[in-house]
Amino acid sequence: MELRPAFFPRFLTLDDGYFLAVRDFTNGQIVFRLDSEGEIQGSDTLGLGDCLYSYQVNGAPRLVSHQTMFGESAWQMRTVLYEFDAQGFFADSVVLREAELFDGENPSGQAFHYDGSVLTCVAGSVTPSQTINDFRTWLTTYDGTTIMSTPPWDPGPLPLHSYITSWGVFRAQDHRFVLSLFIRGDDVMQFWFLGLEEDGTFLTSIRTQDVESNHLLNGLTMIEHEQSLIYAFTEVTTDGSFGGGARIAAFPISELLDVPRVSPQVSAEVSLSVYPNPFNSTSEIRFALPQFGRVRLSVFDVLGREVAVLADESLGAGGYVWHWQADGFASGKYFVRLDTGHESRTTPLILLK
Repeated sequence: MELRPAFFPRFLTLDDGYFLAVRDFTNGQIVFRLDSEGEIQGSDTLGLGDCLYSYQVNGAPRLVSHQTMFGESAWQMRTVLYEFDAQGFFADSVVLREAELFDGENPSGQAFHYDGSVLTCVAGSVTPSQTINDFRTWLTTYDGTTIMSTPPWDPGPLPLHSYITSWGVFRAQDHRFVLSLFIRGDDVMQFWFLGLEEDGTFLTSIRTQDVESNHLLNGLTMIEHEQSLIYAFTEVTTDGSFGGGARIAAFPISELLDVPRVSPQVSAEVSLSVYPNPFNSTSEIRFALPQFGRVRLSVFDVLGREVAVLADESLGAGGYVWHWQADGFASGKYFVRLDTGHESRTTPLILLK
């Protein structure tokens, strides 16, 4: 059988053989059924979109396609699940999510995860402007019967002149979610990790990790193990200092999925929380520092403008309480950001009058 150039290969091991799907840009999605010896037993050419993720249910293959199309004035995003029977023949398709972006809003990637019972899909968008890139996020789950889709939400402004190059998602053991983003810009290279409730509600805590400016991410995976979030990523350098490599790191998953209202007086990690939220006129902001250092605590509006500086000074290790008196500010969504020079934390804050 002659094979033309193909892309996005998806490979699954079945009970009695293998399933292979590749994207042929001329003909569509080509799927192959192979026996346990690797010999091709049959193939089909299907008019499917780019399939970027695969898994199986009781030995039956599944392919997930995330499609972006430009309509009359804006982009449209669509996530479709293609189902095959245990013999690898196409059986059905399910539209998991459809969304139309605003004028000027652009698709910015997607991520998928299957934990043995529930498929989780995330897609994002970015709206560029002269000063900041806002982004929105959609989360969808499918257990084979019910589709759960969250309204799009924005967990906070990106750093100035930056964009998202990679997403990751997984469903934790308690059925909540962890979302990761790789942020790249002129002055920033960071991972962001966010926790979500079971219904997709943002849990207000963002953990960040800086990456060296000459490094370029080209892969990321996350797992939960013994109450820790373990993540590994592969990278290459842009200046030839080394050809590439893999790094692994971890932190307690409770930092994202169990955000405390009150931070401890002594902490091994930088933490930030606000209470009450939403608030009427005064909000209590608590944060903890593991060591002495320069700290800047500030408030931003939804356009990324710094509207208040609550602290800009050197502080020792320990817990602190600050108050934001917002009588002169309009109702709406704000973001509190804590910068230590080495790490930053951001949490949203809703002012209601």
